[in-house]
Amino acid sequence: MALKARVTKLATSALSIVIFGTVISLAIAQNAAPGKVVQRQDGMKAMANAAKSIDAMFKDLSPYDARAFKAAAETILAHSGLSLSALFDGSGATPGSKASPSIETDRQQFDKLAKELGTYASALSVAADRNPDTLGPETRMQTGDAMGGGPLARKVDAERDAASMPAEHAFHMMLQTCTSCHAKFRVNMD
Repeated sequence: MALKARVTKLATSALSIVIFGTVISLAIAQNAAPGKVVQRQDGMKAMANAAKSIDAMFKDLSPYDARAFKAAAETILAHSGLSLSALFDGSGATPGSKASPSIETDRQQFDKLAKELGTYASALSVAADRNPDTLGPETRMQTGDAMGGGPLARKVDAERDAASMPAEHAFHMMLQTCTSCHAKFRVNMD
């Protein structure tokens, strides 16, 4: 009887160790990817809040503050380009993420949009430096400023055009870049 009890106790202990090891392995595997998902989500929230701050200044809903404008642009810049691309590297269908697996199949387009986001954010940062007191007329879109608006219109190239367009136009192009990226690379989970 004592031998049977020892064997049962050893089997139970071994099973407990296997189960515990499996639980730990699963927890490690699940936490590796979700950490990246949390970083991406935090970055997206930071960029959204920064864009709302800039938008409020352009709409005169909050007073223009060059330092706050620049800080918002720099926040977007910090979360775009290579930083943004790296967070989505090899993570198509990560649990808890709204990222589409198509990011990996169309990586070149995703990286291009991430870079354009940074290019427009950089133009906004420079605009803050050039306009320490107010968002003057030269920072606002004027009649005829719309580019890329139709089949016959000249297409905007962020690298070529961002620095020369009014800051408000760069802001709208940046938002359009976000919208394009989400439309193509974000899974609608609603």
